[in-house]
Amino acid sequence: MINGPAAFPAHSPVRVEALNMHELSWLEINLAALERNLGVLRGLLTGDRPYRPDALPPRDAARPLLCATVKKDAYGLGAPPIAHRLAKAGADMLAVYGPAEAEDLVKAAVTCPILLYMPLRRLSRTDLLYRHAVAEKLHLTIHDARQIADVNDIGQTFGIRMPVHLYLDTGMSRGGLSAEQFAQVLASMDAWPHVRIAGVYSHLASADADPDFAYEQQERFEQAVADHAQRLPRDVMLHIAASYAVLRDQRFHLDMVRPGLALFGYGQQTMQGPVIADAPQLEHTVAWRSRIVHVQRYKRRSPVGYGSTHKLKRESVLGVVPIGYGDGYPLALSNKASVRVHHPDGQRVFDCRVLGSINMDQITVDLTDAMGEDETSFLDAPVDVISDDPAAPNSVPALAALAKCHAYEILCRLSPNLPRRQINR
Repeated sequence: MINGPAAFPAHSPVRVEALNMHELSWLEINLAALERNLGVLRGLLTGDRPYRPDALPPRDAARPLLCATVKKDAYGLGAPPIAHRLAKAGADMLAVYGPAEAEDLVKAAVTCPILLYMPLRRLSRTDLLYRHAVAEKLHLTIHDARQIADVNDIGQTFGIRMPVHLYLDTGMSRGGLSAEQFAQVLASMDAWPHVRIAGVYSHLASADADPDFAYEQQERFEQAVADHAQRLPRDVMLHIAASYAVLRDQRFHLDMVRPGLALFGYGQQTMQGPVIADAPQLEHTVAWRSRIVHVQRYKRRSPVGYGSTHKLKRESVLGVVPIGYGDGYPLALSNKASVRVHHPDGQRVFDCRVLGSINMDQITVDLTDAMGEDETSFLDAPVDVISDDPAAPNSVPALAALAKCHAYEILCRLSPNLPRRQINR
């Protein structure tokens, strides 16, 4: 059912008439909120790290480092401006998956060290990453024993000791070194003079929903590192925590953390089990704005949309919002989701239900409870397709729950054709 009216002063509407009249919808990424979220996460990192083998002295850093994960174009939100803002705000390192993503950052003059998650095996002097690599600001991940020889060749070609992080698989089964391969690589390091171990890390499979298994993976990681601590550099960085583990328990923080989704304000609300007490709430950083382009009144029992999956239970006023699955709005939200429509008076906001099947480029929303007699007044009314209000029924987590997916997918599926606007608020 439709909720409202209500006022939401912290999430004021964008006036459509001030924008390009042919622009149907756009994304807003709040870089100021992104920076504040980074500050919240950094505030959870204490200098009292609970684990480091006796053979490895504490690192000089006062607290764990923060590596901001901005893979897949910062989850589809536009990596270069986001990376610049995070680096300026104090991120110690950035992480991406593949070399093309790293190249996008280098082309945008990002100078922060970059960790590459993918098992890269070749790099030449003609690559865009060459200068970053020779400055030893490109850190590679080692996934198997064969790759270490390839990386040594890269280092020899460039005349450097290539910094690498050994990825220890502790239960994800998605690449990485087994315990046996981990021991094999460490035993062979004297044969690879152009490689230096900068870090050892793992990835937790279910830190959001199964903390017991996360702790089990942590124990496997600790045991493997302790078993081979004598072969590790004294300044090696140990890291295992992505967003959920950062929020779960400071035991996971170690020497560095790798948040991604949490930087954008998501994940905190959907975690199951105990989390760090009194952790401040993260701000949602993304809004998807559009407008009403058509309004019409329909009789009771009129079918709505392809397949007639909804029939009106009353005489209704329906509005068309020019977005759909072609823009990345999930088909699974048909007859489930709502959008937030701003009344033309600029004061009231209505949560209006999506009726019928999602189209490629249109959705139909129920405006009946939002208006009086003159439905034409709602033409061009601003619409929040995705709201940056955490309490809204169309926030990223709320839509992910309705679509039976997760926040990562909601963000990454947003079409690159949607204009991205960076705002500061």
